[in-house]
Amino acid sequence: MLYRLQERTGLNCNPHTFKRTFASNLHRAGLDVEHIMRLGGWESLDMVLRYTRSVRFEESLRLYRSICRIIQLTPKLVVSPID
Repeated sequence: MLYRLQERTGLNCNPHTFKRTFASNLHRAGLDVEHIMRLGGWESLDMVLRYTRSVRFEESLRLYRSICRIIQLTPKLVVSPID
């Protein structure tokens, strides 16, 4: 099934890609890595941490700021990525 999907779409479709995308999307949505580990069926956090590293600093900062707005806090900290 995945091979046919890959042939039709030209996208890389394999179980590894699906699991990595699943983990990254959940992390971007704000789920913590322990919940992602359980939902994805991983036995240790190592793989989840490896998959969720693709989430960039800017995405994490955007999530932090949106959470602060939800709970009506003003972020006092100005943060920039370390290059």
